[in-house]
Amino acid sequence: MQNFIKSQTRLAFIQYIFQSEFLNADVFPSIEDFQKHFYNSNIAIIDEKKEFKLKFNKNYLNKLFNNYKTNFDKNNIIKDINTYSSIDRRFEKWDNILKSLIFAIISELKITDEKKIKIVFNDYLNISKSLVSLKETKLINAIIQKYLDKNEISKK
Repeated sequence: MQNFIKSQTRLAFIQYIFQSEFLNADVFPSIEDFQKHFYNSNIAIIDEKKEFKLKFNKNYLNKLFNNYKTNFDKNNIIKDINTYSSIDRRFEKWDNILKSLIFAIISELKITDEKKIKIVFNDYLNISKSLVSLKETKLINAIIQKYLDKNEISKK
């Protein structure tokens, strides 16, 4: 799969998680409805003042969705992140886009081959630069590094 398509698939995955967080939904929105609504939709890149059509790999997105839905223990992740964070605000009170980015990264890293963890992580960091500030991207980087070290994900 091309890197650009994989990045767009990850962006769609973040959007799916964001939608769930924003709606505060315990029930996951339909994967099919999400794909139908977002595939080939216009995405604006604010800093560059241009738009592109979001095209993603539906099979890979289904894999990410299914892993997130069945294997992701959000409560334990939140508890861990609260211990890693040096800021006073609890993770539960963070902006939904920050939470969505972190959840997407951790979820995918758990199913990523050890040799590809840095590649996947860097792709998410690049995506985050277009969604949040540089300071927030650095926070994401620090949190995920601590998570990787503690949970030994890269030592599968």
